[in-house]
Amino acid sequence: MKLGFHPAVQRDFNVAIRFYEQTGLTMADRFEAEMRAGLERIRLNPRRYAYHQRGAVFRRFKLPSFPYVIVYRELAAEIRVIVLKHEKQDAPYGLSRL
Repeated sequence: MKLGFHPAVQRDFNVAIRFYEQTGLTMADRFEAEMRAGLERIRLNPRRYAYHQRGAVFRRFKLPSFPYVIVYRELAAEIRVIVLKHEKQDAPYGLSRL
């Protein structure tokens, strides 16, 4: 199934990548690689991952080495990535994006 992205996801990614670039390009490269790998895993098997919070609308994928989650929902035509967020952000952050 194809992936679609809410326009604000690019901004979420840019904020995160800028932070990791300050700590060194190696960290930024690792973050980007994990993000891409996570998106591919979601694309291949979107129902594998747990629901985000207690609802049955959004699912989440936790990046293995970074404190970030990818929140997405499965639609008829695509898997829609709603938000890339730091684990410390409020749980409902970004969920109003549809």
